[in-house]
Amino acid sequence: MGDADISSGFIDVAQQTGEQLFTELREVYVSSAGYERLFYGRRYGRLHILKTLKPAYAGNPFYEEALHKEFSIGYRLEHPHIVRVLGWETLPDLGHCIVMEYIDGMTLRQFMEQGKLTPELARKFVCELCDALGYLHNKQIVHRDLKPENILITHNGCNVKLIDFGLSDSDDYDILKLPAGTRYYLAPEALTPGQPLDCRADIFSLGVIMGEMAELLKDKQLAVVSRKCTRQKPAQRYVSARAVAQALCAKASYRGRTWLLAAAVLLLFVLYIFYRYGVTDERAVSFPVYGNRSMPIEQWGDSAALTGQPQSF
Repeated sequence: MGDADISSGFIDVAQQTGEQLFTELREVYVSSAGYERLFYGRRYGRLHILKTLKPAYAGNPFYEEALHKEFSIGYRLEHPHIVRVLGWETLPDLGHCIVMEYIDGMTLRQFMEQGKLTPELARKFVCELCDALGYLHNKQIVHRDLKPENILITHNGCNVKLIDFGLSDSDDYDILKLPAGTRYYLAPEALTPGQPLDCRADIFSLGVIMGEMAELLKDKQLAVVSRKCTRQKPAQRYVSARAVAQALCAKASYRGRTWLLAAAVLLLFVLYIFYRYGVTDERAVSFPVYGNRSMPIEQWGDSAALTGQPQSF
């Protein structure tokens, strides 16, 4: 048997199609108000997520372009807290698809509803979201649909993964520059057609999410930062996602420094009391002082007891 005759089914598929087809395709989500749906698919034994158009929108040039826009924006992103877009493919039964990594986790909404959120995790999530948003904004990309349903929390490590760039905006595209997103989380300026949006629109949405966390945890610190994020005028909000993270960390650091200062003052007070009144000899119960001299109580003489004057010694 020659080398040309040695093969396997795995190699044959790769040779014949150039890429192994997805198997075990299963629909897992259909947008009720949008134009997209999601499928699980397995390739080379690994799960992927495929995003494609709902049948009613397939072939429509506007929505086809919107789907490709989402792919184009997502494909250029490489960040640990943003879902990875792996490719663009056309499948016989689904049409054009965005191929993405599969994230083993749950949405932030589910995480909160299951009572898993803690003050420590809330701060971790906000800081990771700020890191991801700062990365996006530096690339002149505005997410425009930031909400707990578009934030995944991994089962392993409880790490943030930002998803769904279907409504995202960048300088490269002119389509879908109209009010879109989930109204409750939208900044006021996002409701005005033709109004240009910048990073402060995402900061508003982040503030609403932080407000929900603060209410759930009764966390005053989160609430204070949230209120500045959600001010009606963009100029009155934090200027960047990094500024939000710094404000949150600065408040936590201030509280930590306050406790540290209080502990230091208490320690100094204890040391002063020990130095002023403490003794190292069990027999030396008290040290009456005469000018710059002192002596233990058992050395006092009768004359000292009667006259109050020290004995000479």
